[in-house]
Amino acid sequence: MTPTEQLPNPSPEAQARDPIEVPKRGSPLIRLYFRSQRLMQQLTLLQSSMFTGLWLGFLTRKQLHDIGEGYFRQERFYSTDEWNTRGLFDWEKQSVEAHFGDCKKLLVAGAGGGREVIALRRLGFDVDGFDSHPDLIRAANELLEREGMAPDIRQAPWDHSPETSRVYDGVIIGWGAYMHIRGRDRRVAFLRELRDKVGTGAPMLLSFYVTSPNSRYFRWVAMVGGPLARVLRRDPVLVGDCLLPFYAHFFTQERLEAELSAGGFELVAFELVEYAHAIARAT
Repeated sequence: MTPTEQLPNPSPEAQARDPIEVPKRGSPLIRLYFRSQRLMQQLTLLQSSMFTGLWLGFLTRKQLHDIGEGYFRQERFYSTDEWNTRGLFDWEKQSVEAHFGDCKKLLVAGAGGGREVIALRRLGFDVDGFDSHPDLIRAANELLEREGMAPDIRQAPWDHSPETSRVYDGVIIGWGAYMHIRGRDRRVAFLRELRDKVGTGAPMLLSFYVTSPNSRYFRWVAMVGGPLARVLRRDPVLVGDCLLPFYAHFFTQERLEAELSAGGFELVAFELVEYAHAIARAT
């Protein structure tokens, strides 16, 4: 995925979702060609799922974190002023306007290079932010200072939020950040940490990649990686897990709703326009 694109679903399964149709008419050779194309498409999908499953089963959590850090260290665009002063995406603006109108104090989890924090402060919100990537935090705080804002984005351990005595009116999990937490239990624990920082009824915005409940690709990934992970005592490989090349989990609405409920939030909106995102409220 390139920084300027908002792909709703970049998985290999999505790229092969539309099967090549074999024409009902034409010479046997031409029909054979189309059949072979369909076969190649499926073989490529199977090969990709085996590759992904094997690496997910083999890699430790720390190694996956190192891959994520390496990717975002190499992809410098996310640290630039151009990216981080561009403001909110349209779907983020609409979500904030529709659900955060009564909020004053916001917490941005996975703040990255500061894009959401800067945009929300410009809108008049009192915003705190945190991230786990030291290079992004450094770039964010340098930019905030140049913008005349408090350079106070904090560092938190991977998959956790920092301790604070503040109680917030709402939470925004930075663009796609939630899906990069590996493992349902850890995602739920992260939600519970956020729940402890807001009052009942507080809204939360999060965004993610989606997949269908009947995904063959992600079932194959879990079938290949699951047994290996158990043997090596790694984190479980779940249906929805993927490498892009860093870890990401693809959600169905049902799986997301269940995680939110376990984490102390109720799903109130699930949208697929522009980029899959949801609104939840603290219960």
